Amino acid sequence: MLDNSPGAYKFRTTLSVLSLLAKKEGFMSSSEMAKLLQIHAVYLRKIISQLLKLGLVEAKEGRVGGYRLKMDAASISLADAYEALKGDKKSTCEPHQTWRTLKQVTNDIDACMMNHLKKYKISDLE
Repeated sequence: MLDNSPGAYKFRTTLSVLSLLAKKEGFMSSSEMAKLLQIHAVYLRKIISQLLKLGLVEAKEGRVGGYRLKMDAASISLADAYEALKGDKKSTCEPHQTWRTLKQVTNDIDACMMNHLKKYKISDLE
């Protein structure tokens, strides 16, 4: 999780989006967020799409529209942010028996990590 893998980058970006929205009053456009976070707007919108599905952010269309947190930052845990990453995973085949065992191990690791991430809120980030 703390490495330079695409998943770690996406998690850090997701936390940055939520933290940025927590500091902003009102709605913020994706282009403004992308500029501030120095990321491509298309990539940002993919992340926001998952946050919308989880109900962590809300969208408003129009010239003065954009995105904002749907709830107080103190009520959004880092585990909630991590859930946004899990929405992208797709399985294309039935795993072999060895992979089922590995899947159980990774599920245990995820459960442990989620319990730890639940301790921290977006409002705790600086």
